[in-house]
Amino acid sequence: MTQDIRNRLFDQFEMSVVDHGWTEISCARLAHRANVDLHEAYAEYPTRFSYVSDLIRRIDRTMLDDFDTALADEPARDRLFDVLMGRFDAMQDHRALIVSLSKAAKYDPMLAMHLCALSALTGEWIMEMAHISSAGMMGQVRNKGALLAYGRAFAIWLEDESEDLSRTMAVLDKILHRGERALCKTEKLLCRMNKLRKCCSRSSFRDRRSGRRTSEPVSSVDESEGLATVS
Repeated sequence: MTQDIRNRLFDQFEMSVVDHGWTEISCARLAHRANVDLHEAYAEYPTRFSYVSDLIRRIDRTMLDDFDTALADEPARDRLFDVLMGRFDAMQDHRALIVSLSKAAKYDPMLAMHLCALSALTGEWIMEMAHISSAGMMGQVRNKGALLAYGRAFAIWLEDESEDLSRTMAVLDKILHRGERALCKTEKLLCRMNKLRKCCSRSSFRDRRSGRRTSEPVSSVDESEGLATVS
């Protein structure tokens, strides 16, 4: 029963955004049009942004359901390409809604920030599904790079109305090729920086040890009084 209510409300939200725009959305009006009690509607979707979050969850679930576990044997770039294209395929069912929300986000900072936050969470899933580590400094670089590639390809997807998403595929493939080369350069640079840091640390440690030795007090004997003094 609860899932039926959620589906009715979400379907009404999708139609309303496409037909009337994001700014005209009212949770109470959606409940009325979906013939759902206001209290029940609030329990499922307390705000307009709750519907947007559910849209992303639905896309994520579709992407996971269609995920091919055999991708693990492919190179990293190919795995990421397949996962991202799988996401774009999953988004096709809600294309009109996503296009409408993307246009509205240009004039609604709150909606834009909400979508950005959801995209960041999705980025973590994308990396996990592609079996690409996001741990450590290089992992953060990979994660940011994957989100950047997704964002650029997403801009093309919004205008790509071909059935096979050929334009999106071509652009994404080109972006990932460039990203792979840039990542290799970044890894080499970080490797050199780490070596330099370790070298500097060892040098600093030797300097500190040498400094302690030269600063140690030296005992001397005052011959006239026969007493040990410290100089």
